Amino acid sequence: MQEQTYDTNIEATLLSSIIYNPALLEKYTSKINKKLFFLSLHQNIIDIILKLYEADKVIDEEIIKNKLGPQFENDLIYILTKNPVNRLDDYLEILQDYAMKRDMQTLAYDITKSLQLNTSGLELQAKVTNLTEKINSSNQLEILEINNISNIEDKDVDFICKSWLPIPVRTVSLVTAPGGTGKSWLVLQLAIRAIQEQKIKKAFLWLSEDPKEISKNRFNKIYEKVVKLTDESIKSKIDISDSPTIQFLYDDQRKVEVSPLFSHFKAKLQEYNLIILDPLIAFYGTDENNNSSARRFMQLFTDWANKENKTIIFIHHSTKNTTQSRGASAFVDAVRTVYEIDKVRDKEGNEKDTHKRIIKLTKDNYGIGNILESYSVEREFFPVKIKHEEVVYKDENLSFGIPNDF
Repeated sequence: MQEQTYDTNIEATLLSSIIYNPALLEKYTSKINKKLFFLSLHQNIIDIILKLYEADKVIDEEIIKNKLGPQFENDLIYILTKNPVNRLDDYLEILQDYAMKRDMQTLAYDITKSLQLNTSGLELQAKVTNLTEKINSSNQLEILEINNISNIEDKDVDFICKSWLPIPVRTVSLVTAPGGTGKSWLVLQLAIRAIQEQKIKKAFLWLSEDPKEISKNRFNKIYEKVVKLTDESIKSKIDISDSPTIQFLYDDQRKVEVSPLFSHFKAKLQEYNLIILDPLIAFYGTDENNNSSARRFMQLFTDWANKENKTIIFIHHSTKNTTQSRGASAFVDAVRTVYEIDKVRDKEGNEKDTHKRIIKLTKDNYGIGNILESYSVEREFFPVKIKHEEVVYKDENLSFGIPNDF
């Protein structure tokens, strides 16, 4: 199967975003060039945009249409039908990757052609070196960001659901529990409360273990009978999916690789501040007990959370007969907060039939224990069960306790 080396839809979305919001160039102009684009039309459009920007001139569709020529009017209209986005990082990352692959294809072609022409080994080596240097110079990667400490804004740790169950923002947190404990009930309530307090604009929950209709049923019960809300606008800001999961880290011929779909995934979820993924292991496609792989997997999400202001929560299964995280210790090491869910028990250790659960804070890097004033709290997960008591009607003249006027 031939490797994909371009995506014209992403190219069009990038162009549409810049045309609708030229201010994006203030942040991204150093990362944008013609080489990112596969279609010559797209190359021409970005060239026009960059020249207008460098000349400090107005950037709008009429000026671009005039410079392109009337024959491209329909093409420009099509581009403008693409929904614009406010963050271009993931789109640029995808296009940079494709541009590099196209350069590699060119390099491979030139080498093959040179071999067919009986080019000498020394000439071929020089050609490869020159082409490689050219590729490296045109595809420079930002390996790290450096800031002077005096230019960094000082901020305290912020939380969502601080008065109920604090989750630090811009980080990855972990919730672990045995099966059937109510993990999905917890995260649905977290999403509702986070939207209600208006710290989160939009939440996405990938609850892959349950059909979306079941998740909707649970959501309604939490909404109406646990949190007891009537504001329907909150629902419009919470999206869920029960689609088959994507393994973002996987084994490939004895190597562990990051899926190219991860960049597409991030771009798809750009509008969401709160992202909940259930279960962790469904997105992780290699040895669950390998710390090196687990660390690499979690780094994908901690980087994403920090750079794009995402609050990410993984639901993870516990080890057998415990509430502790299963698999490699690196899963826990990589996150800032870990909650473990357990059933409420009596003094003898027997499970109590209750609508509540015990939540234990087992990793706390941001002082959540001080906020909760405890490392173990009870929280309502399910609607209160209504006890139905049988009413028996007694009548001396009737058997079976049925009244005369029944």
